Amino acid sequence: MKKIFSKTAFTLIELIVSLALVSVIVLGILAISTVLSNNGQDYGQRYLVKSETQIALNHILNNASLAVGSANTNDEGILYKGNYPGFDPNSFCIHQAGTGDVPPGQNLINWPSDIWLCYTWSPATYQINWCAETYSGPGADPRGASSCSTSVTRIPNPQTGTNTTFLGTAYSISNPSSLSFNSTTGFSITIQNCLNDSASSCYNPNPALQDPANNPQAQVSGSVFPPQEGTG
Repeated sequence: MKKIFSKTAFTLIELIVSLALVSVIVLGILAISTVLSNNGQDYGQRYLVKSETQIALNHILNNASLAVGSANTNDEGILYKGNYPGFDPNSFCIHQAGTGDVPPGQNLINWPSDIWLCYTWSPATYQINWCAETYSGPGADPRGASSCSTSVTRIPNPQTGTNTTFLGTAYSISNPSSLSFNSTTGFSITIQNCLNDSASSCYNPNPALQDPANNPQAQVSGSVFPPQEGTG
């Protein structure tokens, strides 16, 4: 009886120890999986915000590189509040040459006549939209340029047929505070963006109240010097 009892007790101890070890291993696997999942989600969100913001910036810079004009009044290749005080502070427009010009020029929508390629940022919706507008120059500014939300001279997007096209989102776009064009740096712009631009954590002035895990933010900047944009 003693022998049988000892053997049974030893087996139960082994079972208890085995179950404890299995529990530790399972909990460890679950913990690692949770960490990896959270890290993957965090990285994916950060990458998404940075990627989409960079795409918007590239779209603007690529089109700014096609600006035609000079620094002279009524011949500016890019109109914004900084160089035309009466302009919509949340918009800027780029004069692009028509594809039917002699020699032929370039513009985003392959339009035969000169156009304004305009961008408008909405502080209410945090959206950036672009539109093409009829260029009515030469003449007094703004030569047909206007906000995408108010213009009556918009040219429909040949690909979609709509007057305005959604580009992306932004918490802020550096217009007019630092959007600029000069002979040294060319056209410069900065875009700030968050996963949720309307959240109080987005670029909160108190860093402790920001939420990089659930509401990551990104800032991208760039500049370009249009070869057909003169300094005078």
